[in-house]
Amino acid sequence: MHRSTAIAREVSENLVGCLDQLDESVIERFIDELAGARGIFILGLGHSGLIGRILVMKLRHLGFRAHVIGDVTTPPLGEGDVLVAISYSGQTSSVLTLVKKARSYGGRTVGVTATAGSPLNDLTDVCLAIPARHTQVKFPVFSLLGDEAHKNMSGALLGMNLFVFFYGVICELVARTHQSPVQIDARHANIE
Repeated sequence: MHRSTAIAREVSENLVGCLDQLDESVIERFIDELAGARGIFILGLGHSGLIGRILVMKLRHLGFRAHVIGDVTTPPLGEGDVLVAISYSGQTSSVLTLVKKARSYGGRTVGVTATAGSPLNDLTDVCLAIPARHTQVKFPVFSLLGDEAHKNMSGALLGMNLFVFFYGVICELVARTHQSPVQIDARHANIE
C-alpha cells in the first residue's frame, strides 16, 4: 500500500476512535451555544486557527454571523455572542486571555481542546475535549512526522478530528434551521 493511502487509513481509524469517546451531552451543549448565539467568534492559533476558519466559513454559509478573531473585519463581541476558543493544550496564554476578555464583555465562551481538565475547561461555559490520538491506533507511516511528544503530528491529528467533527456540527445546524442545499449554496462565495 502506498504511504499516502496508508496514512488515510491510520487517520481514519484514529478519527473514529477519538470521536466515539465524546460526551454527547457536551456536544449538544456546544451546538446549543452556536445555535442560540447572536454572533459567533472563532479563536485559534496554528492548526486550530486554520480549522476554525473553515468552521467560520461553513457557519456563514448557513447564514450565521460568524467571524475569526484577529481578522480586520471582525466586529466587537458583546452580550448574546459566543466565543469559540480552540486550543490543543487548553493553556495557550493568548487564547486564555481573550476568553477572559470575551467574558468581561458579556459573551458566552466555548472551549474546544484535546486536553481534558485544562485551564480552558475552567474558563469556559462549555468545554468539549476531543482527543487528538486514540490509544489503540498505531501510526507506522504518519509517525514520520513524530510521535505523541511531537506537536506536528499531534496538532495535525487534532486538526483532522476537528475538521470532521465540525462538519457534523454544521449538518446538525442545517437540520435545526431547516435549510435546503439551495439556500446554503446561495451564500457560497461567487467571486473566486
